[in-house]
Amino acid sequence: MTSRLLLLLGLLLPLGAVAQEPQNLDAVPGNQENTLTWDAPTVDDDKTVVCYGVYRDTEAIGSNDPEDQSEKRIEGIEAAEGTAPAYTDRDLSAGETYYYRVGAEVAETEDLPASCGDAGTQVSSLSNQVSATPLFLKITEPSPPSPDPVDVGTAVDVTADVRSLPPGAEVLLRYREGGESTFEEEEGDGGGELRKTIPGARVTLRGVEYVVEVRDEDETLAQAPSDGTASIRTEGPVSPPRQPGDTYRIVSFPTELDDPELSNIFEPLGAYDSSEWRLFSIGPSGLTADGGYVEQNELEGASLSAGRALWFIRRNGGALDPVEGTSIPVDQPYEIQLDEGWNLIGNPFAFDVPLSQVRVENTAGSLQDVFGYNGSFVNQAGGALEPYRGYLVYLSGGQNGTLVVDPSPEEASATTSSARAPDARWAVDLSARVGQARDPMNTLGTAPNATDGVEAADGREPPPIGDYVSLSFRAPSQDRGLWRDMRSTGGGLRTWTAEVRTNVSGLVTVNASDISSVPDDQSVWLVDPVLDQTQNLRETPTYQFPASEATDARSLRILVGPSAAVQRRLGRDADRPERVELLPSVPHPVRSHATFRYRVPERTRATLELYDLLGRRVATLVDDESVGPGTHTYAWTRQNTGGTLSSGAYLLRLQAGDVTRTRRLVIMQ
Repeated sequence: MTSRLLLLLGLLLPLGAVAQEPQNLDAVPGNQENTLTWDAPTVDDDKTVVCYGVYRDTEAIGSNDPEDQSEKRIEGIEAAEGTAPAYTDRDLSAGETYYYRVGAEVAETEDLPASCGDAGTQVSSLSNQVSATPLFLKITEPSPPSPDPVDVGTAVDVTADVRSLPPGAEVLLRYREGGESTFEEEEGDGGGELRKTIPGARVTLRGVEYVVEVRDEDETLAQAPSDGTASIRTEGPVSPPRQPGDTYRIVSFPTELDDPELSNIFEPLGAYDSSEWRLFSIGPSGLTADGGYVEQNELEGASLSAGRALWFIRRNGGALDPVEGTSIPVDQPYEIQLDEGWNLIGNPFAFDVPLSQVRVENTAGSLQDVFGYNGSFVNQAGGALEPYRGYLVYLSGGQNGTLVVDPSPEEASATTSSARAPDARWAVDLSARVGQARDPMNTLGTAPNATDGVEAADGREPPPIGDYVSLSFRAPSQDRGLWRDMRSTGGGLRTWTAEVRTNVSGLVTVNASDISSVPDDQSVWLVDPVLDQTQNLRETPTYQFPASEATDARSLRILVGPSAAVQRRLGRDADRPERVELLPSVPHPVRSHATFRYRVPERTRATLELYDLLGRRVATLVDDESVGPGTHTYAWTRQNTGGTLSSGAYLLRLQAGDVTRTRRLVIMQ
C-alpha cells in the first residue's frame, strides 16, 4: 500500500518540478539589435533563481515547453540579485522579425552555488512570446570612425543609411561645435537615406560633434554612433591673442599644430634675443620657492605640443602670426602626462573647458590648485581652462599622473582626485606688493575638517618669475611654502609664519583683509622679529617694511587667539617703554631704504624729520601724529624724499611731546 502511494505521488509530482516562468517579457527594437526585458519570477524563500534561458526564432515559438524548444535556446544569462533582468540580442538582420521567449532555472538555496544547466536546477515553462523587428542605421559620410579633417568654414554633408524604420519614428541629425552644451537638430525625410548638411558657419576650429538618432516620440530607438557622438576634426589658422609688452604670460596653443617646433611658432620675432623676448620652461630638476625656471633659448628641436605651455615675455606687445593647426577630437577626453610637482599645462581645445571637467588619473596623488597668471598668480577655482592661456598646476603625492581634460559638457567629473579647500570657519587674506610686483592671494584660517599638518587641500605657493614679491606660509617639515594654510578649529593661541620674498627694491606693503571673519573674542596681531615690531591687525591691517634685491626672506608672525594669550606671547607688559627713544635705523648705513624706529612710554604726538648737517630740514616723515605707547616704525625709501638725497651724513630728529631725540644717519649711494 505504501509503495503504491509513493508511486502515485511520483506520477503527480515528477522529479524537477517546474518553477514559475518569467513574467511580462517585452522587446524593443534597436539598431541591428533587440533588447528584451522581463520580470523575475516569484520563488519560495528556500529557492533562488540561478539564470535565465533566452529562446529565439524567426517564426512564432508555439510551445512554452523548454524541452520542445531546446534547439532555439541562444543564450544563458546569470541572474544578478537586485538587478532587473535584461538581454540585448545583437548583430541581427535588418527587416527580419524575431520571436522570443524566456525561461528561468531555479535551485535550492542550500545547493548554491549553481550554474545554468546543472542537474539540480528546475527549469520553468517559457514566458509569454514577443516579437520585434530591428531597424538598420549606419552613417556612411563622413567616413566613420575617423574621417579626414575638413577646412574651417567648409559645410559638411552627413549621410546615413536607415532601414526598417518603425511607424511614427523620425530620423534626426544632431550637431554642435565643440564645447557647446546644446545640439542643433535637422529632421530627415523618413526611411531610406538621410542627407543633411552641417553649415560651414558651424565648422570652426573648435571642431564638430554629431550623432544620428531614430526617435519614437521622446524615446531614442537607435543612434549612430551607438555610444556617444562622432567627431569631425577641422583645420585652419590658429591665431593667438595680443600680449601686453614687457609682461610675463603663460602661453599655450590649442589644437595639434602642423609644425609645433618653437622655431616655427616664434619665427616672426626673429632670432632668439633675450633683450627683446624670452621663453622659460620647467627643467628636469623642478622648481624652488624662488622660481628656478629654465630659459628655453634653443628653439630648434624644441616643440610646444597640445596641452603644454611656456612662460613668454616680449619687450613690445603684440600678437604672434597665425600658425596652422588641426582641432583635437571632441568626442573623447584628452590626456596630458604630469610629473610629480609643478607642471605647465594648456587647454588642448579651442574653447573653454570648465575645471569640473578636468581630473587626474593613474596616481595616488591629487591635483592642487590650478593657477593662471595676469601679472600675478590667479587661482582658477570654479573657473575654466581657456584656450591660448597656460596654467601652472601642482601634482602632489610623490607620483606622476595623467591629467584628463574632458571636452563634453555632459561629462563633468563625478569623482576627481583634485584637492578641495576645506570650508573655512574663518579665513584672513594677506596680500603683498612692492612697486609693480604683487601677490594678492594668500589665506590663513581654520576649518572643521582641516588638520594642523600639511594636507592636500593646503595650497602650494606657486614659484614666481620675473620681478616678484611672494608671500607664503611656512609649512611644518616642508621645504616649500603654502599660499593657503588652514588649521583645525581647536582653541588656544595659533601662530602662522609668513615669509615674504622679493627681488625688487622698495617698500613692501602687507595688507590683511577679512579680519572681521575672525571671532570677536580672538585677537589678531603681526610680529616683525627683525624690527622688534608688533601691530594689532584689527586696528591697523596694513604693515610696511623696506626691502632690497639682496634681502633674504623676511619672516613675519601672525598670532591669533584669546587676547590674554596673545598679550602674554607678545610680552606687552614687560615691553612697555620707560622713556622716549630714537633707535638705530635698520639697516645702517642707509642705501635705498631703511626702517626708522622710535619708542614712547605713553600716548603723545610725534614728529619725525630729516635734516642735513647745516640744519636744513630735508624731509618731514611723521608730521605731528598721535601715537600710543610702544615701538613705532617708519619705512623709508629714497622715493619718500624725491630720490634727490646725495650721499653723506644727516640728522634724524624725533619730537615726542616735550622730548626731543636726535640720531646721526649716514646715507650712501
